[in-house]
Amino acid sequence: MELSDRKLKILKAIIDDYIDTGIPVGSRTLSKKPELDYSPATIRNEMADLEEMGFLEQPHTSAGRTPSDRAYRLYVDRLMHIDRITKDEAMFIRNYFDTRVDEISEVLTSAAKALSDATKHISMVTAPNLESVRLKRIQIVKITETKGILIFVTDNGLVQDKMINIPLAMDMHQLELLSNMLTERVQNLSLSEAEEVIRNSCMDSLKEQKLIMGEVLDAINLNREKKEMVFGGAQNIFNYPEYKDVSKAQHFLQLLETKDVLYKVMSAATDLEFSIRIGKENPYDDFKDMSIVTATYKIGGEKIGSFGVIGPTRMDYGRVLSVLKYVGMSLSDILSCLLQTENTENKK
Repeated sequence: MELSDRKLKILKAIIDDYIDTGIPVGSRTLSKKPELDYSPATIRNEMADLEEMGFLEQPHTSAGRTPSDRAYRLYVDRLMHIDRITKDEAMFIRNYFDTRVDEISEVLTSAAKALSDATKHISMVTAPNLESVRLKRIQIVKITETKGILIFVTDNGLVQDKMINIPLAMDMHQLELLSNMLTERVQNLSLSEAEEVIRNSCMDSLKEQKLIMGEVLDAINLNREKKEMVFGGAQNIFNYPEYKDVSKAQHFLQLLETKDVLYKVMSAATDLEFSIRIGKENPYDDFKDMSIVTATYKIGGEKIGSFGVIGPTRMDYGRVLSVLKYVGMSLSDILSCLLQTENTENKK
C-alpha cells in the first residue's frame, strides 16, 4: 500500500524527532510541530494506521511510538535529506589528517578517529585489500649478508614490503637478476595468479633461488590472508541508551575484538556509493538492533578498502552519510599522495 503524503510527513517527523531525542514520540509532541498542520485527532489516526502497517512500534513502558526497521528503510530510501558538511566540520575532519604521517596504518587510524568523533558512533576502516590488484614489480634489496627487503609494487601504486632471509651465496647482482625475472613473469597478474606462476617456477630453479621464492610465496599468502581493521570510538557505545545494560555493551565490545564478523560485513560493500544495513537487514544476530553504514575508498581510482560506522538504528543517517562522503574523499586523496611519494622515493 502506497503511503499518502500526509502519512509520509508524519512518519518523517516521528523519525526525525526520535533520532534527535531517543524518546518515543506521541501525537501531542507532533501536533506542536509547525510543519504538521493537522489536528491531534488526525495525527493519532494516522499513527494508528502507520503502526498497523508495520512502520511504528509501541514500547511496553511508553504511550509514544518508535520507528520500526521498515520505517528507517523508507526514511533512508525516500525521506531523509543529506546536507553538505559545513566549513567548520570539514576543517574538524581535515585536522585529523594534517599531522605528518608516513605509514598507511597511521592514515587509517586517523580516518577511524575522525569518523567516530564526527558521528559519535563506532567507526571501522579496513586496510587496503590486495585481492583485486595487479602486480607491477617485485624487487629484492639486500641490506645485510643474510637479510633483505622484499618489495611488491601494484598497478595502483600500493607498495608492500617485508623483511626476508637471504642466502649467503646470493649477491646484489644475483638478487637483481632474480627480481627482474620474477617481475617479468608476474607483471599484471593478481596475487593468486602470481602465486601459481612462482610456485611452478620453483621447479626448475637453483637451491638459493628456491629459498628466495619460498619467501616471496609466504609474503603473497600473508598479504592475501591479511584482514586488518582499525576501530575508533568504541567507548561511544556507552552513550547509547540501547546499551545501558553493561553486559550487553561488554558483549558487543568483545565482538569488536574478534573483528572477523565485522570484517566480512565491511568486505561485502557493494558497488553502490554507500551501503546501509538497518537492524534485521544485518545478516548476523548480534547486529539486529544496530545499523551499519559503509562506503569504499579508492587508490588510483580503484576501490581498495572500506570504512563506515556502526550504531543504533536511530542514527542520523543523513549526517552520517555526509561525513562518510567527506572522510572517503580525504582518505583517498591522502593515501594516493602518500603512495605517490613512496613510489618517487623507491625510484631514487
